[in-house]
Amino acid sequence: MDLNKWQGVEHEFRVGISSESPGLYRYARFYHVDEVIHALETYTFFDGTDAICSKLRRRNDGFLRNGSRIYICTGGHLEIATPECRNAFEALKYDKAAELYMQIGVERANKKYREKLRKRANAPSYIQCWKANVEIDKRYSRGTHESYAVVRRNFVGKENLFIPFLILRKIFFGAGGFVAEKEGLKYVISPKAMVSKRVLTESPSQWPILSTRDEPLGTKDKYRVHVTSGEGVRSEVTRLLNNALTSYVLDAIETGKLSHVEDIWNPLQTFKDISANTEGDWRVKLTNGRTELAIDYLEANYLAVIEELFEERETSYWDKYVLDTFKRLCDKFRQGLLEDPYVVRRLEWVMKLWVIKNEINDFDYKYTSKGKFDYRSIYMMDEEIEKEIAASFDFTNLCDYDLYERIADKIGVERILTEEEIGEALLFPPKDSRAELRVRLASEFGNAALSWNKITINREPKIKIDLGRPTGEEYSRMFERYPELARMPSAVVVFLRERRRGEATRQVLVRLLAEEEDIRGWEEEISREIRNRIVRNPYLDYLLYSNNKTYRFDELDGWNEDTIKKRLEEINRAEEESRGKEEEV
Repeated sequence: MDLNKWQGVEHEFRVGISSESPGLYRYARFYHVDEVIHALETYTFFDGTDAICSKLRRRNDGFLRNGSRIYICTGGHLEIATPECRNAFEALKYDKAAELYMQIGVERANKKYREKLRKRANAPSYIQCWKANVEIDKRYSRGTHESYAVVRRNFVGKENLFIPFLILRKIFFGAGGFVAEKEGLKYVISPKAMVSKRVLTESPSQWPILSTRDEPLGTKDKYRVHVTSGEGVRSEVTRLLNNALTSYVLDAIETGKLSHVEDIWNPLQTFKDISANTEGDWRVKLTNGRTELAIDYLEANYLAVIEELFEERETSYWDKYVLDTFKRLCDKFRQGLLEDPYVVRRLEWVMKLWVIKNEINDFDYKYTSKGKFDYRSIYMMDEEIEKEIAASFDFTNLCDYDLYERIADKIGVERILTEEEIGEALLFPPKDSRAELRVRLASEFGNAALSWNKITINREPKIKIDLGRPTGEEYSRMFERYPELARMPSAVVVFLRERRRGEATRQVLVRLLAEEEDIRGWEEEISREIRNRIVRNPYLDYLLYSNNKTYRFDELDGWNEDTIKKRLEEINRAEEESRGKEEEV
Protein backbone atom coordinates (compact mmCIF):
# COMPACT_ATOMS: atom_id res chain seq x y z
CA MET A 1 0.00 0.00 0.00
CA ASP A 2 1.41 3.38 -1.01
CA LEU A 3 1.00 6.95 0.29
CA ASN A 4 -1.06 8.28 -2.61
CA LYS A 5 -4.12 10.37 -1.77
CA TRP A 6 -6.48 12.02 -4.26
CA GLN A 7 -6.09 15.77 -4.04
CA GLY A 8 -6.24 19.03 -5.96
CA VAL A 9 -5.44 22.74 -5.86
CA GLU A 10 -7.76 25.56 -6.93
CA HIS A 11 -6.43 29.08 -7.37
CA GLU A 12 -8.12 32.43 -7.98
CA PHE A 13 -5.82 34.53 -10.15
CA ARG A 14 -5.37 38.28 -9.89
CA VAL A 15 -6.24 39.62 -13.35
CA GLY A 16 -6.10 43.32 -14.17
CA ILE A 17 -4.55 46.13 -16.17
CA SER A 18 -0.82 46.70 -16.05
CA SER A 19 0.77 49.84 -14.72
CA GLU A 20 4.24 50.94 -13.78
CA SER A 21 3.14 50.31 -10.19
CA PRO A 22 1.49 46.89 -10.61
CA GLY A 23 1.37 46.06 -6.93
CA LEU A 24 0.17 49.41 -5.73
CA TYR A 25 -3.37 49.47 -7.05
CA ARG A 26 -6.28 48.12 -5.10
CA TYR A 27 -7.72 44.92 -6.45
CA ALA A 28 -5.91 45.13 -9.79
CA ARG A 29 -8.19 48.07 -10.71
CA PHE A 30 -10.07 46.45 -13.59
CA TYR A 31 -11.31 43.00 -14.47
CA HIS A 32 -10.68 41.30 -17.79
CA VAL A 33 -11.38 37.73 -16.79
CA ASP A 34 -13.97 37.22 -19.54
CA GLU A 35 -11.46 38.22 -22.21
CA VAL A 36 -8.92 35.72 -20.88
CA ILE A 37 -11.40 32.83 -20.77
CA HIS A 38 -12.76 33.59 -24.24
CA ALA A 39 -9.20 33.83 -25.57
CA LEU A 40 -8.60 30.30 -24.27
CA GLU A 41 -11.95 29.16 -25.67
CA THR A 42 -10.75 30.00 -29.19
CA TYR A 43 -7.21 28.66 -28.73
CA THR A 44 -6.20 25.44 -30.47
CA PHE A 45 -2.97 23.58 -29.71
CA PHE A 46 -0.56 22.27 -32.34
CA ASP A 47 -2.33 18.89 -32.41
CA GLY A 48 -5.67 20.47 -33.35
CA THR A 49 -7.18 20.06 -29.86
CA ASP A 50 -8.95 23.01 -28.24
CA ALA A 51 -7.67 24.38 -24.93
CA ILE A 52 -11.20 24.22 -23.47
CA CYS A 53 -12.68 20.81 -24.18
CA SER A 54 -16.23 21.30 -22.86
CA LYS A 55 -19.00 23.72 -23.67
CA LEU A 56 -18.81 26.78 -21.41
CA ARG A 57 -21.81 27.10 -19.13
CA ARG A 58 -23.10 29.92 -16.95
CA ARG A 59 -20.30 32.10 -15.50
CA ASN A 60 -17.98 30.80 -18.24
CA ASP A 61 -17.71 27.47 -16.44
CA GLY A 62 -15.93 24.69 -18.34
CA PHE A 63 -13.08 22.18 -18.41
CA LEU A 64 -9.65 22.43 -19.99
CA ARG A 65 -8.22 19.66 -22.14
CA ASN A 66 -6.06 18.46 -19.21
CA GLY A 67 -9.11 17.90 -16.99
CA SER A 68 -8.78 21.13 -14.99
CA ARG A 69 -11.84 23.26 -14.38
CA ILE A 70 -11.82 26.94 -15.39
CA TYR A 71 -14.53 29.37 -14.35
CA ILE A 72 -15.38 32.74 -12.85
CA CYS A 73 -15.98 32.20 -9.17
CA THR A 74 -17.74 34.27 -6.53
CA GLY A 75 -16.28 37.77 -6.52
CA GLY A 76 -15.54 37.78 -10.24
CA HIS A 77 -12.13 36.07 -10.00
CA LEU A 78 -10.83 33.76 -12.70
CA GLU A 79 -10.18 30.39 -11.09
CA ILE A 80 -8.49 27.24 -12.33
CA ALA A 81 -8.85 24.05 -10.30
CA THR A 82 -6.48 21.19 -11.09
CA PRO A 83 -7.92 17.81 -12.05
CA GLU A 84 -8.06 15.02 -9.50
CA CYS A 85 -4.40 14.20 -8.75
CA ARG A 86 -3.33 11.00 -7.03
CA ASN A 87 -0.43 12.59 -5.12
CA ALA A 88 1.37 15.86 -4.42
CA PHE A 89 3.74 15.46 -7.36
CA GLU A 90 0.81 15.34 -9.78
CA ALA A 91 -0.81 18.30 -8.01
CA LEU A 92 2.41 20.28 -8.53
CA LYS A 93 2.47 19.42 -12.25
CA TYR A 94 -1.08 20.58 -12.85
CA ASP A 95 -0.67 23.68 -10.68
CA LYS A 96 2.23 24.67 -12.96
CA ALA A 97 0.14 23.86 -16.02
CA ALA A 98 -2.52 26.28 -14.74
CA GLU A 99 0.10 29.05 -14.80
CA LEU A 100 0.82 28.27 -18.45
CA TYR A 101 -2.88 28.34 -19.35
CA MET A 102 -3.13 31.78 -17.77
CA GLN A 103 -0.09 32.96 -19.73
CA ILE A 104 -1.63 31.71 -22.99
CA GLY A 105 -5.00 33.30 -22.23
CA VAL A 106 -3.55 36.65 -21.21
CA GLU A 107 -1.21 36.80 -24.22
CA ARG A 108 -4.05 36.13 -26.66
CA ALA A 109 -6.44 38.50 -24.88
CA ASN A 110 -3.84 41.25 -25.09
CA LYS A 111 -3.74 41.06 -28.88
CA LYS A 112 -7.36 42.22 -29.05
CA TYR A 113 -7.02 44.60 -26.11
CA ARG A 114 -4.00 46.43 -27.52
CA GLU A 115 -5.73 46.81 -30.88
CA LYS A 116 -8.73 48.35 -29.12
CA LEU A 117 -6.48 50.82 -27.30
CA ARG A 118 -4.70 51.79 -30.51
CA LYS A 119 -8.03 52.70 -32.10
CA ARG A 120 -8.83 54.87 -29.09
CA ALA A 121 -5.33 56.39 -29.14
CA ASN A 122 -4.88 55.47 -25.48
CA ALA A 123 -1.55 55.13 -23.73
CA PRO A 124 0.05 51.65 -23.91
CA SER A 125 -1.53 49.32 -21.39
CA TYR A 126 -2.26 45.63 -21.25
CA ILE A 127 -3.82 42.82 -19.25
CA GLN A 128 -1.65 41.17 -16.62
CA CYS A 129 -2.00 38.18 -14.31
CA TRP A 130 -0.56 37.62 -10.84
CA LYS A 131 -0.60 34.51 -8.66
CA ALA A 132 -1.18 36.61 -5.55
CA ASN A 133 -3.86 36.01 -2.92
CA VAL A 134 -3.99 39.16 -0.80
CA GLU A 135 -3.78 42.87 -1.56
CA ILE A 136 -2.00 45.28 0.77
CA ASP A 137 -5.45 46.17 2.07
CA LYS A 138 -6.46 42.91 3.76
CA ARG A 139 -10.14 43.42 2.95
CA TYR A 140 -9.39 42.31 -0.60
CA SER A 141 -8.45 38.67 -0.88
CA ARG A 142 -8.52 35.77 -3.32
CA GLY A 143 -8.41 32.10 -2.44
CA THR A 144 -6.11 29.16 -2.99
CA HIS A 145 -7.87 26.07 -1.70
CA GLU A 146 -6.59 22.53 -1.35
CA SER A 147 -8.81 19.45 -1.41
CA TYR A 148 -7.96 15.98 -0.11
CA ALA A 149 -10.19 12.88 -0.30
CA VAL A 150 -10.42 10.88 2.93
CA VAL A 151 -12.60 8.07 4.26
CA ARG A 152 -15.51 9.87 5.90
CA ARG A 153 -15.89 7.70 9.00
CA ASN A 154 -12.13 7.85 9.69
CA PHE A 155 -11.82 11.64 9.66
CA VAL A 156 -15.03 13.54 10.43
CA GLY A 157 -14.97 14.65 14.07
CA LYS A 158 -11.15 14.59 14.26
CA GLU A 159 -10.52 18.04 12.79
CA ASN A 160 -8.89 19.12 16.08
CA LEU A 161 -5.95 16.83 15.24
CA PHE A 162 -5.48 18.56 11.89
CA ILE A 163 -5.87 22.26 12.77
CA PRO A 164 -2.53 22.68 14.65
CA PHE A 165 -0.65 21.32 11.64
CA LEU A 166 -2.41 23.78 9.31
CA ILE A 167 -1.45 26.63 11.62
CA LEU A 168 2.22 25.73 11.94
CA ARG A 169 2.88 24.58 8.37
CA LYS A 170 2.83 28.26 7.36
CA ILE A 171 6.31 28.58 8.86
CA PHE A 172 7.52 26.58 5.87
CA PHE A 173 4.92 27.08 3.17
CA GLY A 174 3.72 30.69 3.41
CA ALA A 175 3.74 32.71 0.18
CA GLY A 176 5.20 35.87 1.75
CA GLY A 177 4.06 39.41 1.00
CA PHE A 178 3.16 42.84 2.33
CA VAL A 179 -0.02 43.68 4.25
CA ALA A 180 -1.16 46.82 6.05
CA GLU A 181 -1.16 46.48 9.83
CA LYS A 182 -1.90 49.09 12.49
CA GLU A 183 1.80 49.78 12.87
CA GLY A 184 2.21 50.23 9.11
CA LEU A 185 3.10 48.18 6.05
CA LYS A 186 4.72 44.89 6.99
CA TYR A 187 6.21 41.87 5.22
CA VAL A 188 4.70 38.67 6.64
CA ILE A 189 5.22 34.95 6.10
CA SER A 190 1.61 34.35 5.06
CA PRO A 191 -0.65 37.19 3.90
CA LYS A 192 -3.51 34.68 3.80
CA ALA A 193 -3.09 33.87 7.48
CA MET A 194 -3.37 37.56 8.32
CA VAL A 195 -6.84 37.79 6.73
CA SER A 196 -8.31 34.59 8.22
CA LYS A 197 -11.46 35.20 10.27
CA ARG A 198 -12.40 31.74 11.57
CA VAL A 199 -10.71 28.50 12.53
CA LEU A 200 -13.43 26.10 11.45
CA THR A 201 -16.64 26.98 9.65
CA GLU A 202 -18.73 25.76 6.74
CA SER A 203 -18.60 28.72 4.37
CA PRO A 204 -15.25 29.42 2.65
CA SER A 205 -16.39 33.04 2.19
CA GLN A 206 -15.83 33.55 5.94
CA TRP A 207 -12.11 32.91 5.31
CA PRO A 208 -11.61 30.01 7.75
CA ILE A 209 -8.45 27.96 8.17
CA LEU A 210 -10.48 24.84 7.34
CA SER A 211 -13.94 24.65 5.77
CA THR A 212 -16.38 21.99 6.99
CA ARG A 213 -18.64 22.20 3.93
CA ASP A 214 -19.72 18.65 3.12
CA GLU A 215 -19.30 18.53 -0.64
CA PRO A 216 -17.45 15.28 -1.42
CA LEU A 217 -17.79 15.37 -5.24
CA GLY A 218 -17.47 11.61 -5.00
CA THR A 219 -19.01 8.55 -3.39
CA LYS A 220 -20.84 8.95 -0.08
CA ASP A 221 -18.16 7.12 1.90
CA LYS A 222 -15.63 9.82 0.97
CA TYR A 223 -15.21 13.24 2.56
CA ARG A 224 -13.45 16.17 0.91
CA VAL A 225 -11.13 17.94 3.34
CA HIS A 226 -11.31 21.52 2.10
CA VAL A 227 -8.31 23.60 3.26
CA THR A 228 -9.28 27.21 2.55
CA SER A 229 -6.16 28.86 3.98
CA GLY A 230 -3.78 27.76 1.24
CA GLU A 231 -1.72 30.16 -0.87
CA GLY A 232 -0.60 30.45 -4.47
CA VAL A 233 3.14 29.86 -4.72
CA ARG A 234 5.64 29.76 -7.58
CA SER A 235 8.26 27.64 -5.80
CA GLU A 236 7.97 24.00 -6.87
CA VAL A 237 9.52 22.68 -3.65
CA THR A 238 7.12 24.72 -1.52
CA ARG A 239 4.06 23.38 -3.36
CA LEU A 240 5.29 19.78 -3.33
CA LEU A 241 6.17 19.74 0.37
CA ASN A 242 2.99 21.58 1.35
CA ASN A 243 0.64 19.11 -0.33
CA ALA A 244 2.64 15.98 0.39
CA LEU A 245 3.07 16.58 4.13
CA THR A 246 -0.58 17.60 4.46
CA SER A 247 -1.68 14.35 2.82
CA TYR A 248 0.63 12.33 5.11
CA VAL A 249 -0.88 13.98 8.20
CA LEU A 250 -4.40 13.19 6.97
CA ASP A 251 -3.34 9.60 6.36
CA ALA A 252 -2.01 9.37 9.92
CA ILE A 253 -5.33 10.68 11.27
CA GLU A 254 -7.36 8.25 9.13
CA THR A 255 -5.35 5.21 10.21
CA GLY A 256 -5.45 6.17 13.89
CA LYS A 257 -1.69 6.65 14.20
CA LEU A 258 -2.37 10.25 15.16
CA SER A 259 -4.96 10.18 17.93
CA HIS A 260 -3.92 13.03 20.24
CA VAL A 261 -2.18 16.41 20.05
CA GLU A 262 -1.94 19.17 22.61
CA ASP A 263 -4.40 21.91 21.69
CA ILE A 264 -3.01 25.32 20.80
CA TRP A 265 -4.27 28.27 22.81
CA ASN A 266 -6.25 30.75 20.69
CA PRO A 267 -5.45 29.04 17.37
CA LEU A 268 -6.62 31.92 15.15
CA GLN A 269 -4.39 34.47 16.91
CA THR A 270 -1.50 31.99 16.89
CA PHE A 271 -2.02 31.61 13.13
CA LYS A 272 -1.54 35.36 12.70
CA ASP A 273 1.30 35.70 15.22
CA ILE A 274 3.30 32.92 13.56
CA SER A 275 2.85 34.57 10.18
CA ALA A 276 3.86 38.02 11.41
CA ASN A 277 7.19 36.73 12.74
CA THR A 278 9.81 36.61 9.98
CA GLU A 279 12.74 36.46 12.44
CA GLY A 280 12.38 32.79 13.44
CA ASP A 281 12.31 31.20 16.91
CA TRP A 282 8.57 30.56 16.57
CA ARG A 283 6.82 29.50 19.77
CA VAL A 284 3.31 28.31 20.52
CA LYS A 285 1.30 28.56 23.70
CA LEU A 286 -0.73 25.45 24.55
CA THR A 287 -4.02 25.17 26.42
CA ASN A 288 -2.22 23.28 29.20
CA GLY A 289 -0.25 26.45 29.93
CA ARG A 290 3.07 25.35 28.45
CA THR A 291 4.93 27.17 25.68
CA GLU A 292 7.19 25.31 23.29
CA LEU A 293 9.06 25.79 20.05
CA ALA A 294 6.84 25.36 17.01
CA ILE A 295 9.46 23.11 15.38
CA ASP A 296 9.49 20.85 18.46
CA TYR A 297 5.69 20.69 18.40
CA LEU A 298 5.64 19.72 14.72
CA GLU A 299 8.32 17.07 15.12
CA ALA A 300 6.82 15.51 18.25
CA ASN A 301 3.20 15.42 17.10
CA TYR A 302 3.40 15.05 13.33
CA LEU A 303 6.85 14.13 12.03
CA ALA A 304 7.07 11.09 14.30
CA VAL A 305 3.83 9.53 13.00
CA ILE A 306 4.76 10.36 9.39
CA GLU A 307 8.00 8.41 9.85
CA GLU A 308 5.94 5.47 11.15
CA LEU A 309 3.84 5.59 7.99
CA PHE A 310 6.99 5.52 5.87
CA GLU A 311 8.17 2.37 7.63
CA GLU A 312 4.91 0.55 6.84
CA ARG A 313 4.04 1.84 3.36
CA GLU A 314 5.48 1.63 -0.09
CA THR A 315 7.18 4.98 -0.71
CA SER A 316 8.11 6.68 -3.98
CA TYR A 317 11.21 8.69 -4.78
CA TRP A 318 9.27 11.92 -4.22
CA ASP A 319 7.90 10.71 -0.87
CA LYS A 320 11.46 10.19 0.33
CA TYR A 321 12.53 13.52 -1.14
CA VAL A 322 9.75 15.33 0.75
CA LEU A 323 10.58 13.76 4.11
CA ASP A 324 14.34 14.29 3.79
CA THR A 325 13.93 17.89 2.63
CA PHE A 326 11.47 18.73 5.39
CA LYS A 327 13.76 17.31 8.09
CA ARG A 328 16.70 19.34 6.77
CA LEU A 329 14.57 22.49 6.73
CA CYS A 330 13.53 21.83 10.34
CA ASP A 331 17.19 21.59 11.30
CA LYS A 332 18.03 24.84 9.49
CA PHE A 333 15.19 26.70 11.20
CA ARG A 334 16.12 25.28 14.59
CA GLN A 335 19.60 26.73 14.11
CA GLY A 336 18.17 30.08 13.02
CA LEU A 337 19.63 29.75 9.50
CA LEU A 338 16.76 31.45 7.68
CA GLU A 339 19.03 32.91 5.01
CA ASP A 340 20.94 29.69 4.40
CA PRO A 341 21.11 29.03 0.61
CA TYR A 342 19.43 25.65 1.14
CA VAL A 343 16.38 27.42 2.60
CA VAL A 344 16.35 30.39 0.21
CA ARG A 345 16.32 28.14 -2.85
CA ARG A 346 13.34 26.08 -1.65
CA LEU A 347 10.86 28.07 0.46
CA GLU A 348 8.83 30.82 -1.20
CA TRP A 349 8.44 33.35 1.60
CA VAL A 350 12.16 33.19 2.45
CA MET A 351 13.11 33.40 -1.22
CA LYS A 352 10.87 36.42 -1.82
CA LEU A 353 12.17 38.24 1.26
CA TRP A 354 15.77 37.52 0.26
CA VAL A 355 15.11 38.96 -3.21
CA ILE A 356 13.62 42.13 -1.71
CA LYS A 357 16.64 42.56 0.55
CA ASN A 358 19.41 41.56 -1.83
CA GLU A 359 18.25 41.85 -5.44
CA ILE A 360 16.09 44.98 -5.28
CA ASN A 361 18.63 47.10 -7.16
CA ASP A 362 18.27 44.86 -10.21
CA PHE A 363 14.48 45.26 -10.18
CA ASP A 364 13.46 47.66 -12.95
CA TYR A 365 10.81 49.91 -11.45
CA LYS A 366 9.55 53.28 -12.65
CA TYR A 367 7.81 55.60 -10.24
CA THR A 368 4.55 57.12 -11.45
CA SER A 369 2.11 59.67 -10.13
CA LYS A 370 -0.48 58.42 -7.69
CA GLY A 371 -3.67 56.97 -9.14
CA LYS A 372 -7.24 57.23 -7.90
CA PHE A 373 -7.24 53.75 -6.34
CA ASP A 374 -3.59 53.83 -5.40
CA TYR A 375 -2.39 52.45 -2.06
CA ARG A 376 0.12 55.28 -1.92
CA SER A 377 -2.83 57.62 -1.39
CA ILE A 378 -3.87 55.59 1.67
CA TYR A 379 -0.68 54.38 3.36
CA MET A 380 2.49 56.28 4.10
CA MET A 381 5.45 54.83 2.21
CA ASP A 382 8.76 56.11 0.93
CA GLU A 383 10.18 55.26 -2.49
CA GLU A 384 12.19 52.33 -1.12
CA ILE A 385 9.23 50.53 0.48
CA GLU A 386 7.16 51.32 -2.62
CA LYS A 387 9.73 49.55 -4.77
CA GLU A 388 9.87 46.57 -2.39
CA ILE A 389 6.08 46.15 -2.47
CA ALA A 390 6.07 46.32 -6.27
CA ALA A 391 8.84 43.70 -6.40
CA SER A 392 6.87 41.46 -4.03
CA PHE A 393 3.86 41.54 -6.36
CA ASP A 394 5.97 41.13 -9.49
CA PHE A 395 7.42 37.98 -7.93
CA THR A 396 3.96 36.49 -8.58
CA ASN A 397 3.57 38.02 -12.07
CA LEU A 398 2.99 35.29 -14.66
CA CYS A 399 3.33 37.54 -17.69
CA ASP A 400 5.97 39.67 -19.36
CA TYR A 401 7.94 40.65 -16.24
CA ASP A 402 8.36 37.30 -14.49
CA LEU A 403 10.61 38.26 -11.60
CA TYR A 404 10.43 34.77 -10.09
CA GLU A 405 11.85 33.08 -13.19
CA ARG A 406 14.60 35.68 -13.51
CA ILE A 407 15.70 35.22 -9.92
CA ALA A 408 15.20 31.44 -9.95
CA ASP A 409 17.86 30.97 -12.60
CA LYS A 410 20.19 33.51 -11.02
CA ILE A 411 20.29 32.00 -7.51
CA GLY A 412 19.81 28.37 -8.51
CA VAL A 413 16.30 27.75 -7.16
CA GLU A 414 15.57 24.05 -6.69
CA ARG A 415 13.50 22.74 -9.60
CA ILE A 416 11.34 19.62 -9.40
CA LEU A 417 9.66 19.37 -12.79
CA THR A 418 11.13 18.85 -16.22
CA GLU A 419 9.79 20.69 -19.27
CA GLU A 420 8.42 17.37 -20.53
CA GLU A 421 6.44 16.81 -17.32
CA ILE A 422 4.95 20.31 -17.43
CA GLY A 423 4.09 19.86 -21.11
CA GLU A 424 2.38 16.56 -20.36
CA ALA A 425 0.28 18.21 -17.63
CA LEU A 426 -0.62 21.04 -20.00
CA LEU A 427 -1.96 18.70 -22.69
CA PHE A 428 -3.31 15.60 -20.95
CA PRO A 429 -5.28 14.69 -17.80
CA PRO A 430 -3.69 12.40 -15.20
CA LYS A 431 -3.47 8.88 -16.59
CA ASP A 432 -6.14 6.41 -15.39
CA SER A 433 -8.12 9.06 -13.53
CA ARG A 434 -11.67 10.35 -13.39
CA ALA A 435 -10.39 13.45 -15.18
CA GLU A 436 -9.40 11.28 -18.15
CA LEU A 437 -12.96 9.95 -18.34
CA ARG A 438 -14.32 13.50 -18.14
CA VAL A 439 -12.18 14.69 -21.05
CA ARG A 440 -13.24 11.69 -23.14
CA LEU A 441 -16.90 12.42 -22.36
CA ALA A 442 -16.44 16.05 -23.43
CA SER A 443 -15.08 14.82 -26.76
CA GLU A 444 -17.93 12.33 -27.20
CA PHE A 445 -20.80 14.65 -26.20
CA GLY A 446 -19.86 18.15 -27.31
CA ASN A 447 -23.10 19.86 -26.27
CA ALA A 448 -23.31 18.27 -22.82
CA ALA A 449 -22.92 20.03 -19.47
CA LEU A 450 -19.95 18.59 -17.56
CA SER A 451 -19.28 18.65 -13.84
CA TRP A 452 -16.61 17.01 -11.68
CA ASN A 453 -18.60 13.81 -11.24
CA LYS A 454 -21.49 13.91 -13.71
CA ILE A 455 -22.49 14.75 -17.25
CA THR A 456 -25.88 16.08 -18.33
CA ILE A 457 -26.70 15.39 -21.96
CA ASN A 458 -29.04 17.96 -23.45
CA ARG A 459 -31.87 16.40 -25.41
CA GLU A 460 -34.62 17.84 -27.54
CA PRO A 461 -37.00 19.62 -25.13
CA LYS A 462 -40.69 18.81 -24.97
CA ILE A 463 -41.37 22.29 -26.31
CA LYS A 464 -39.68 24.41 -28.95
CA ILE A 465 -39.37 28.16 -29.09
CA ASP A 466 -41.03 29.29 -32.30
CA LEU A 467 -40.60 32.83 -33.65
CA GLY A 468 -42.79 32.09 -36.67
CA ARG A 469 -45.73 34.25 -37.65
CA PRO A 470 -48.91 33.28 -35.75
CA THR A 471 -52.06 32.20 -37.59
CA GLY A 472 -55.10 34.45 -37.86
CA GLU A 473 -56.92 32.35 -35.28
CA GLU A 474 -54.01 32.66 -32.85
CA TYR A 475 -53.90 36.41 -33.39
CA SER A 476 -57.61 36.62 -32.59
CA ARG A 477 -57.18 34.65 -29.36
CA MET A 478 -54.15 36.72 -28.42
CA PHE A 479 -55.87 40.08 -29.04
CA GLU A 480 -58.88 38.88 -27.11
CA ARG A 481 -56.67 38.09 -24.14
CA TYR A 482 -54.34 41.09 -24.59
CA PRO A 483 -56.47 43.84 -26.23
CA GLU A 484 -53.67 46.40 -25.90
CA LEU A 485 -51.64 44.44 -28.47
CA ALA A 486 -54.09 45.35 -31.21
CA ARG A 487 -52.83 48.93 -30.90
CA MET A 488 -49.12 47.91 -30.78
CA PRO A 489 -47.87 46.58 -34.11
CA SER A 490 -44.31 46.51 -32.76
CA ALA A 491 -45.04 43.74 -30.26
CA VAL A 492 -42.79 40.68 -30.54
CA VAL A 493 -44.61 37.39 -30.19
CA VAL A 494 -42.84 34.23 -29.00
CA PHE A 495 -44.45 30.81 -29.12
CA LEU A 496 -43.57 27.71 -27.14
CA ARG A 497 -44.54 24.68 -29.19
CA GLU A 498 -45.23 21.72 -26.92
CA ARG A 499 -44.50 18.27 -28.30
CA ARG A 500 -47.56 16.05 -28.06
CA ARG A 501 -49.02 13.22 -30.04
CA GLY A 502 -51.03 14.43 -32.97
CA GLU A 503 -51.54 18.14 -33.51
CA ALA A 504 -49.08 20.40 -31.67
CA THR A 505 -50.46 23.02 -29.29
CA ARG A 506 -48.87 26.47 -29.34
CA GLN A 507 -48.65 28.47 -26.12
CA VAL A 508 -48.15 32.19 -26.50
CA LEU A 509 -45.60 34.36 -24.70
CA VAL A 510 -45.65 38.07 -25.46
CA ARG A 511 -42.98 40.75 -25.12
CA LEU A 512 -44.45 44.26 -25.20
CA LEU A 513 -42.47 46.99 -26.95
CA ALA A 514 -43.68 50.54 -26.46
CA GLU A 515 -41.93 52.15 -29.44
CA GLU A 516 -41.08 50.97 -32.93
CA GLU A 517 -37.36 51.56 -32.37
CA ASP A 518 -37.40 49.25 -29.35
CA ILE A 519 -37.44 46.33 -31.77
CA ARG A 520 -33.75 46.91 -32.44
CA GLY A 521 -31.68 44.35 -30.58
CA TRP A 522 -34.67 42.40 -29.31
CA GLU A 523 -33.11 39.12 -30.45
CA GLU A 524 -30.48 39.37 -27.69
CA GLU A 525 -33.05 40.25 -25.05
CA ILE A 526 -35.75 37.76 -25.95
CA SER A 527 -33.93 34.83 -24.36
CA ARG A 528 -33.72 36.77 -21.10
CA GLU A 529 -37.48 37.39 -21.26
CA ILE A 530 -38.11 33.70 -21.85
CA ARG A 531 -35.82 32.74 -18.98
CA ASN A 532 -37.60 35.13 -16.63
CA ARG A 533 -40.97 33.67 -17.54
CA ILE A 534 -39.69 30.11 -17.14
CA VAL A 535 -38.34 30.93 -13.68
CA ARG A 536 -41.84 32.02 -12.74
CA ASN A 537 -43.38 28.92 -14.30
CA PRO A 538 -42.09 25.55 -13.00
CA TYR A 539 -44.20 23.70 -15.57
CA LEU A 540 -42.44 25.42 -18.47
CA ASP A 541 -39.12 24.70 -16.78
CA TYR A 542 -40.09 21.04 -16.66
CA LEU A 543 -41.12 21.04 -20.33
CA LEU A 544 -37.82 22.57 -21.42
CA TYR A 545 -35.39 20.49 -19.37
CA SER A 546 -37.05 17.25 -18.27
CA ASN A 547 -35.78 15.38 -21.33
CA ASN A 548 -32.15 15.98 -20.31
CA LYS A 549 -30.37 12.96 -18.87
CA THR A 550 -27.64 13.00 -16.19
CA TYR A 551 -25.05 10.25 -15.77
CA ARG A 552 -22.83 10.13 -12.69
CA PHE A 553 -19.29 8.86 -12.20
CA ASP A 554 -18.63 9.46 -8.50
CA GLU A 555 -15.81 6.95 -8.03
CA LEU A 556 -12.28 8.34 -7.78
CA ASP A 557 -10.53 4.97 -7.96
CA GLY A 558 -10.68 2.20 -10.51
CA TRP A 559 -10.40 4.17 -13.74
CA ASN A 560 -8.25 2.78 -16.55
CA GLU A 561 -8.56 2.33 -20.29
CA ASP A 562 -10.96 -0.60 -19.94
CA THR A 563 -13.28 0.95 -17.32
CA ILE A 564 -13.32 4.31 -19.12
CA LYS A 565 -14.23 2.59 -22.38
CA LYS A 566 -16.92 0.56 -20.62
CA ARG A 567 -18.50 3.67 -19.07
CA LEU A 568 -18.54 5.44 -22.44
CA GLU A 569 -20.26 2.44 -24.02
CA GLU A 570 -22.87 2.35 -21.22
CA ILE A 571 -23.75 6.01 -21.71
CA ASN A 572 -23.87 5.69 -25.51
CA ARG A 573 -26.09 2.62 -25.23
CA ALA A 574 -28.47 4.40 -22.83
CA GLU A 575 -28.67 7.37 -25.20
CA GLU A 576 -29.46 5.14 -28.18
CA GLU A 577 -32.23 3.40 -26.24
CA SER A 578 -33.69 6.75 -25.22
CA ARG A 579 -33.66 8.03 -28.80
CA GLY A 580 -35.38 4.83 -29.91
CA LYS A 581 -38.19 5.32 -27.39
CA GLU A 582 -38.66 8.94 -28.50
CA GLU A 583 -38.96 7.88 -32.13
CA GLU A 584 -41.63 5.33 -31.18
CA VAL A 585 -43.61 8.10 -29.46
